[in-house]
Amino acid sequence: MSLLDIRDLAVSFGTEAGRIQALAGVSFSLERGEVLALLGESGSGKSVTAAAIMDLVPNPPGAVDRGAIIFDGIDLLALPPRQRRDLCGARIALIFQDALASLNPVYSVGWQIGEMFRIHQKKTGAEVQAAVIDLLEAVGIPDAARRADQYPHQFSGGMRQRIMIAMAVALSPDIIIADEPTTALDVTIQAQIVDLLATVRQRSGAGMIFITHDLGVVAELADRVAVMYAGRIVETASVFELFATPQHPYSQGLLASQPRVDVETPDLVPIPGSAPNPAALPSGCAFRTRCPRAQDLCAEVEPLLAVAGQGRQVACHFPGAFA
Repeated sequence: MSLLDIRDLAVSFGTEAGRIQALAGVSFSLERGEVLALLGESGSGKSVTAAAIMDLVPNPPGAVDRGAIIFDGIDLLALPPRQRRDLCGARIALIFQDALASLNPVYSVGWQIGEMFRIHQKKTGAEVQAAVIDLLEAVGIPDAARRADQYPHQFSGGMRQRIMIAMAVALSPDIIIADEPTTALDVTIQAQIVDLLATVRQRSGAGMIFITHDLGVVAELADRVAVMYAGRIVETASVFELFATPQHPYSQGLLASQPRVDVETPDLVPIPGSAPNPAALPSGCAFRTRCPRAQDLCAEVEPLLAVAGQGRQVACHFPGAFA
């Protein structure tokens, strides 16, 4: 049994233009100890997927319309709110992409990390302080005993992200969801955060969902990739298969638009157009207006995610290697 099994998950938001479908039947699984990357452009539904798992979809205007989120045999959507919050806080952890906005500016970082132990493990006093210092040292914060009493604005962006990682791993969760944790960090700090996450994964054995649009990070960290577009998963494959032989035209477009240092390539080939308005998606395949392979069938029938080899799925009427 998979550690996490998402089945036909649909999430919508109410707007002045009516209800907008942010997720339209997303399904994937996560195995124990595996790193699954959710890859796609902004607006593809990656962060909404994380919010749905963590029960952070604001209601109203958002709502989970259908589906199941099976964690370790338990359907999270069927749990009472209090029981689900306790489970998500202790066994499923989320690293937000904007650490400064996620940390409370009026409390010290040590107090905020310690809250995890006070609420979920009922620890107090010196026991909490010792656990906080150990965590800060584990994520590479120097002079941890002194810096635990400092406030978020007294740390650099990279250090704040390390603090967020410390909070996420405090209770040894089974799943860590990292929502673009390297966004807005310079390249050197990004590499340090990725290395830290890889170390955390190796030591804890936790499954990880890594949300990103950075193909370089995916290649370094992920075991498997799920490519998202317009609220749907359009391809899943091992990281090696996806980079070697992408089957969906969108996956191919993402790879072709990225610079490579290992081979000499001609000019980068951008994906034409832009992501569709979720309030007015094209009929049939949502990618067809940008797809070099689109035919009449693509406008008439929405392609379903279908098996396309061992451990691989593609939602395309005309999948195949690069033209």
